[in-house]
Amino acid sequence: MKSQATASAPAKVILFGEHFVVYGNPAILASIDRRITVRAKTAEHDKVFIKSDIAEGEFSGATVKGSENAEAVLRPLYSAVRQVLLEKKHERGLEIEVRSDIPHGIGLGSSAASCVATVAATCLLFEQPDRQAVCERAVEAERLIHKNSSGADCYISTFGGLIYYSKSEGFSKIRSGAEMYIVIADTGIKHSTGDLVSSVKSLKERNEQEFSRWTEQARSICGRARSAIEAGDIRQMGALMNENQVLLSKIGVSHDVADRLIEIAIKNGALGAKVTGAGGGGAIIALALDKDSRSAIAGRIKEAGYNAFEARIDYDGLILG
Repeated sequence: MKSQATASAPAKVILFGEHFVVYGNPAILASIDRRITVRAKTAEHDKVFIKSDIAEGEFSGATVKGSENAEAVLRPLYSAVRQVLLEKKHERGLEIEVRSDIPHGIGLGSSAASCVATVAATCLLFEQPDRQAVCERAVEAERLIHKNSSGADCYISTFGGLIYYSKSEGFSKIRSGAEMYIVIADTGIKHSTGDLVSSVKSLKERNEQEFSRWTEQARSICGRARSAIEAGDIRQMGALMNENQVLLSKIGVSHDVADRLIEIAIKNGALGAKVTGAGGGGAIIALALDKDSRSAIAGRIKEAGYNAFEARIDYDGLILG
């Protein structure tokens, strides 16, 4: 057994299909080059101490001592760690350090990346872990945070790249025919994924026929987007992102600030821009033509007083050691 081990897992964006995926539609996700890194270290005591950028806590069974938010934020990670320790019959404790360069709570998959990296680092103390097994354990942990999680966030964080996902078909990799130049911008507005999903469900129940038309449009967008990605047609991808954003506005998950950031991005050369994730604030994603355009878009958003960063697709996924 090692005395310490390290693993890291990337953030994610939803390029196409959010919300409609709940109703059986496909979605396209990508991992991006922002990461959460977890170091697991053996300890002489029998407790599990977890420290992150936003919380810290000392866990022993059902007992937790630490910051006010330790139970809500860190219990899923502790649950995952504890399962590994029980399986390995390890009776001593661990010290877990979680470091993040992923903005928290804006729909970039920080909770999933935390679960993936924590499970992997803990397993790595004992043996070289299998990625699929890490992913499955991470999904179990993430469902303590997002009860109805599809597992897509953990999957993309584990395996990296781009994926096409639907409830009926599962996961399939997409090979991109061109590099994507991406800008992520933070609205500064926190959201509740559960509340937004419930809101969309209520809208669907009130407008079944219209929602059915939107669902078909969203399905068409995803299919055309997959073809555009594989062909390397980034201009078509941008146009489809704009189409997708129109639908997200119709179902009420955009936000005035998100609309403003999208407008800034488009006016400064973005090929397309949209909300990414649950919406109601959170983050937007913009697609640029090249590096210079990407830098210009990010700069303009920052000048307007918002946080923004340039990103690329991460193809590594989970990194051990």
